[in-house]
Amino acid sequence: MALHLLEDCCQGMNIDPRNCLLVTGVLEAVDEGSIEPILRSSTEYLCKCKMRGHIFVREEGAFAVLCELPSAVDPLQVPGVLVLSGVI
Repeated sequence: MALHLLEDCCQGMNIDPRNCLLVTGVLEAVDEGSIEPILRSSTEYLCKCKMRGHIFVREEGAFAVLCELPSAVDPLQVPGVLVLSGVI
């Protein structure tokens, strides 16, 4: 489901899904303005990420956040604790 959600979000925003990742499980209590700084500070790889949008995933009871990077996502560089799904 997460991969389809990522692809749908990217297509709707005209963004290359290879340059994006979807961070899932973001709790409602997390302030929207603090999501991007948290991701940027989590690892050097994500320091240039840009939050493009978020959507509430009812089945998880949490938000999924679409993040764009300047180049294709390298899954080996992204901390697994933060990124639950992405495109290789």
